[in-house]
Amino acid sequence: MYKKAVNGISDLGVIKGATGPHIVECDDGKKYLVKFADRTKTAVNEFVGHALAKAVDLPVPNSSFVELSAGLISSSRDMTYRAISPGLHQGSELVPDVLDFDQFGQRKLREGVRLSNPEVLPGTICHDNWVLTRDRDRSDNHLVQPVDGRFRYLMVDFTHGFTGPSWSADSIEQGSYLRLPMPTHPFAAEAVTGFASFRPTVERIEAIGDSEIEEVVAAIPHSWGLTEEESLCLVNFLEVRRGLVRSVLTSNRASFPNWRD
Repeated sequence: MYKKAVNGISDLGVIKGATGPHIVECDDGKKYLVKFADRTKTAVNEFVGHALAKAVDLPVPNSSFVELSAGLISSSRDMTYRAISPGLHQGSELVPDVLDFDQFGQRKLREGVRLSNPEVLPGTICHDNWVLTRDRDRSDNHLVQPVDGRFRYLMVDFTHGFTGPSWSADSIEQGSYLRLPMPTHPFAAEAVTGFASFRPTVERIEAIGDSEIEEVVAAIPHSWGLTEEESLCLVNFLEVRRGLVRSVLTSNRASFPNWRD
């Protein structure tokens, strides 16, 4: 289910973002946006959020664990300053020539372009309300990839799920029963015309078994420092919220301007 780690061979530098990810070229010939397993749970959130998005058929870039050597880290002033540890980190394959939602919106107005897969947008809202992603209203947390004259949506950035990258066993337990809807971008909200827009993804979430959730959490590298208590709380959080997504969405229809049924 999870790819073998790739090895970083060249650090191409830090990019903007709250967590300061780096672009790293790896030995499989690809470039990855790497988020570090540091003092926060950034890498944990990215790994679990991405795995669950794939499990419910939402479009995401390919991902892999990225092994960073001590030598590669020492060659980077930023990674050295931040005391990044050698070992496994979380990488998302870099997608070239992408647009964020603001840039895509400008092209939509100017050229009349449209997404080739708009039906997945309501699914991203389901996912965000499952894992409590708090910043999906940001334009740069959505990517649109031009491919042969068409524009395909990709879901990215799960750092601020699970009550945030600094979650604890207590905070994630408290968030398990939250019924407030998560923020969403207007493009995604406008794609919702009723519960039928959510149904495919909601039903996939509800069909995820306890064993699959446990398998995802168990695949988090031990070196990332998740305690046994935190792992158990994370599993419980996902199992509880799996059963709340439907009611959270149907109870907050005012969040979706085109809801008709």
